Amino acid sequence: MFASVMEDFNATADRLRRSTVQVEGSRGGGGSGVIWREDGLVITNAHVARRATGRIQLADGRVARATVAARDAQLDLALLQADVRGLPAAEAGNSDALRVGEIVLAAGSPYGYAGTVTVGVIHANSARRWIEADLRLAPGNSGGPMADARGRIIGINTMVANGLAMAIPSNIVERFVARRGRRARRLGVTVEPVNMPQFGLLIVELEAEGPAQTAGLKVGDILTGAAGRPFQAPFDLALALEAGEGAVPLDVLRGGRAVTCEVYFEHPAVGAAVG
Repeated sequence: MFASVMEDFNATADRLRRSTVQVEGSRGGGGSGVIWREDGLVITNAHVARRATGRIQLADGRVARATVAARDAQLDLALLQADVRGLPAAEAGNSDALRVGEIVLAAGSPYGYAGTVTVGVIHANSARRWIEADLRLAPGNSGGPMADARGRIIGINTMVANGLAMAIPSNIVERFVARRGRRARRLGVTVEPVNMPQFGLLIVELEAEGPAQTAGLKVGDILTGAAGRPFQAPFDLALALEAGEGAVPLDVLRGGRAVTCEVYFEHPAVGAAVG
């Protein structure tokens, strides 16, 4: 039985390697990427794909030219289109279904060594923000896959914090891919982080007739969350805007009073603040 389990695990690791690419970076650096579609669509981090054009190296050693088809610095995601077809695409998993303690794998090119795989367990899963796992990552793993024990991609590795691997959840990645280059939602505000004592984003400037102003947001408002889920970092605002369907209910602290502003992106309806 143990031998059978190990065979299955090795087969999963091999599939993960085949769907992972090495991404050529600027200034001699680089990272990793995941083949998302067999037609040459590759996902990586925005901080890896800083140039408009570059190259990727496949697991079989082939090198292909790739261009940046979409890039979102706030989400730290980039979509590359490689000049090659018939690639072994990865299978996307459901990041919302992950459980703490679940076994996960990561593949990538740490320090330029392509085809490496590391194993760990999930420490925390805040599916709207990050997946945290005790995977051993190094420079070059950025943009590579975090996968469950069946090899399904549940995150894109982005950084290491407090010794833990941090990955962008696959459900956020899927929405980014579906957007395919369309501009990310912009609230039309300039914000500054504040603590009072909870984390918040103070609006210091509003874009005239932008979504925020149309929804009734004001300079001096403090954005504290979305749909009842509190923000914990500036990154959370971009994720909340991206995840919303049509209207995004933002939790606001205004003059010491909690209100809600519904911001509309898909329809011309105007949101209003309610107590």
